[in-house]
Amino acid sequence: MTPAIIAASLCAALVVESLARAGKWLRILLFLPVVTPTVVAALAWRLVFNEDSGVLNTALRALGLPAVAWLSAHPWTLVSAMTVTLWKGFGFFMMVFLAGLASVPRELREAAAIDGAGRWGVFRSVTLPALAPSIVLVFVVSSIAALKVFDELFVMVKGAGITNQTVVPLLYRIAFEEGDYGLSCAVGLLLFVVILIFSLVNLRLSRARAEEGGGAA
Repeated sequence: MTPAIIAASLCAALVVESLARAGKWLRILLFLPVVTPTVVAALAWRLVFNEDSGVLNTALRALGLPAVAWLSAHPWTLVSAMTVTLWKGFGFFMMVFLAGLASVPRELREAAAIDGAGRWGVFRSVTLPALAPSIVLVFVVSSIAALKVFDELFVMVKGAGITNQTVVPLLYRIAFEEGDYGLSCAVGLLLFVVILIFSLVNLRLSRARAEEGGGAA
């Protein structure tokens, strides 16, 4: 999910930045999923992915294609849950990239354009290197969020095989359905260590960016 959310949020940020007045309204529209409760979003998307009467399978049948078991078969269970996570999260990370784009000197872009670089050349040579800290930040934060995903899976694919889910639903099942609290604690501690490592990396990156900002000032 992390590469997909980086690509989607970066593309959205580039589109919003390229627009004038319409960009402000588009920014608000794209940010709305972020403030939508996860359970509400998962329930709405469950209707889309419903295997009997959902929008996607209805469209597939209309095209003469077989229906897909979005909510019960691997890997479609993860794809459907990741779609909700992507839809809810990319607006927040779009704002991170917009902040990064605002810090890219316009003079460098104009100089690259004068030297004959097209839009892709300006993006590859000027914009993308300047966005490297933002990309790393989004990678770390979205990875932490992906490790903690639970609501989407619990609402959308509850009852599906545990091998089709992620670590937190596994922990929930072991503790509250099977009653093996020792094993669930071990899984929880392992997950805590992994998330702690990502969090320390994020903290170090945040401090480095703050020091760079202070030095530039």
